[in-house]
Amino acid sequence: MQTLGISNEPRKTDNWFKRVFWASDDPSEVDGLGQQGFWLCMIIAVLTLAVSAAPGHPLMGLLAAAVFFLGGVGVREHSIGAASVIALVYLFSMFAGILVLRRPPGLLDLFAMLLLASNVRGTWIASKWSRVLPPEEQPLRFNESWRDKLVDQMPAKVWPKAKIIFFILAGIYWLLVTFGTMVLLARLLHARS
Repeated sequence: MQTLGISNEPRKTDNWFKRVFWASDDPSEVDGLGQQGFWLCMIIAVLTLAVSAAPGHPLMGLLAAAVFFLGGVGVREHSIGAASVIALVYLFSMFAGILVLRRPPGLLDLFAMLLLASNVRGTWIASKWSRVLPPEEQPLRFNESWRDKLVDQMPAKVWPKAKIIFFILAGIYWLLVTFGTMVLLARLLHARS
C-alpha cells in the first residue's frame, strides 16, 4: 500500500530544488531523476547535433548525439558508468570551450552540468535498490503513450545491446575532443608568437 502511495501516512514534501539536485533514497523519486536524466541527455543530443552540423561538422555532431542519446538510455537504466561518463564528457566539453573559445559557460551549461552530476548520485542510489527490492516494489514502468514507450520501455530493450557500443563511442568522442582541443590550442599559441 505504501509503495503505491495510498497509505494513510502523509508524504513529506520537499522543495523542487532538493528533489532535482539531491533526491532522497525513495525509489520513485530516484526513478524520476532517471527519467529527467534521460530527457536531459536527449535534449543535449539534439542540440549538439544541430550546433555541430551547422558549421560543417555533421560527423562529429552525429557522434556526440549518439554518445549523449545512448548515455541517456544508460542513465535511465541506472548505469553508474553511463551517468559518470556523460557527466565527465559534458564537463570536459565545457572546459574545452573555455580553453579554445575563451568563453565562460553559460547558465544553461552550468545548470545542465549540475543536473548531470546529480544523475550520477541518482543512478548510484537506483542501482543499489534495483538489486535489493523485489520487482513488485520497484517503480512501475508504463507502456501506454508514446512517451511511456520512449522513456520507460525503449531503454530497457536498447541498453543491454548498446552499452558496449556506448562506451566505445564515448571513448572515441573523448579522444577526438581532446585532440581537437590540443590542435586548436596549438594554433592559438602559434598565432600569438
